[in-house]
Amino acid sequence: MIINVNSNTETQAAEAAVPVKNTSRVRRRPGHWTKDTRNNENESSSSHLSPTIIKAKKKNTNNTRRRRRRPAAVNNKKNNKKQQENKNDNVGCDDDSSSASTASVSLSSSDLSSCQEDQENIKRTTQQHQQRKSKTTTRRRNKKSTTQKSSSSPTEIIQIPAQLTPTEKSHYIALDAEMVGVGPHGIHSRLARITLANYDGECIYDTLVQVVETVTDYRTFVSGITPQDLAEGGSAIPFEECRSTVLELIRDKIVIGHGLKNDFRVLGVTHPWYLTRDTAKYEPFMKVDPTGEKEFVPKKLKVLAKDKLGLVIQEEGVPHCPLEDAVAALELYKKHRVKWEKVMSYKMERTKEITKC
Repeated sequence: MIINVNSNTETQAAEAAVPVKNTSRVRRRPGHWTKDTRNNENESSSSHLSPTIIKAKKKNTNNTRRRRRRPAAVNNKKNNKKQQENKNDNVGCDDDSSSASTASVSLSSSDLSSCQEDQENIKRTTQQHQQRKSKTTTRRRNKKSTTQKSSSSPTEIIQIPAQLTPTEKSHYIALDAEMVGVGPHGIHSRLARITLANYDGECIYDTLVQVVETVTDYRTFVSGITPQDLAEGGSAIPFEECRSTVLELIRDKIVIGHGLKNDFRVLGVTHPWYLTRDTAKYEPFMKVDPTGEKEFVPKKLKVLAKDKLGLVIQEEGVPHCPLEDAVAALELYKKHRVKWEKVMSYKMERTKEITKC
């Protein structure tokens, strides 16, 4: 038997000459290369093996790290199995229903009558439920239609004329009153003088008023009233006479002033809110309350006249003039009359709607 030694040595030399790939650097994440020590250990331990066996080992180790995707054929098989199971279930249900139908044939007449009664009750309940549902849907549709009608209806534009006729001017009166103090430390106010002016700023009524109670504080630095003005036998008239005259003058007319709440209180009269134009209560003329107790607080008439009109009134050391104060409030109203009347008309419409409801 002849052994070819040269062929074996040639194959061994060829295998040794085949270059082995260096897998010591494996790409773990994109952009990062890390050293794989396990492959190096495997290479050192399997250095005596042939290169082909080393390659096969490396392939096996790499395949274990990768996620293997299931082939589409396996997924299709699973889906087919599920479909068959569902079909079998349906078939079983059909068999059960058929068996139930066959069993129902063998039921007695009393059982059949009870079943029929149950079916009739179910039908009645379903009909009642449908009727209720239809009623609720109709109500909702009616609500939607009413809201759509109200929204689609054109809004009325309120037109306020910029200039007034003489008859329209006669509906406006400016009012201001001066008070004195009675009681301990003069804490209670009483009427001592009242002045009314027309729309053109002309004085139509100005009089001093007698005070029945003893005056403890004349407030001369503000009111300008002295004890001689209210003395008996002077020009002051009784309170009731003054009150009746003022009521006749302001009846059904728009009264303009600053702090009219206090003036009406000392007069002992009430006036409708929609016929009152108080510059102390008009929100654009008010300021934010620094204390935070209220949302807005009124500004002084002196400040408003200076800021809005450029008028200087109520100078320090000089008593207040009621005619001057009434005309200042009137001029403030004239300057903002159009906007003010729009606000008042809106409030009046809202109150009418609320009272109707």
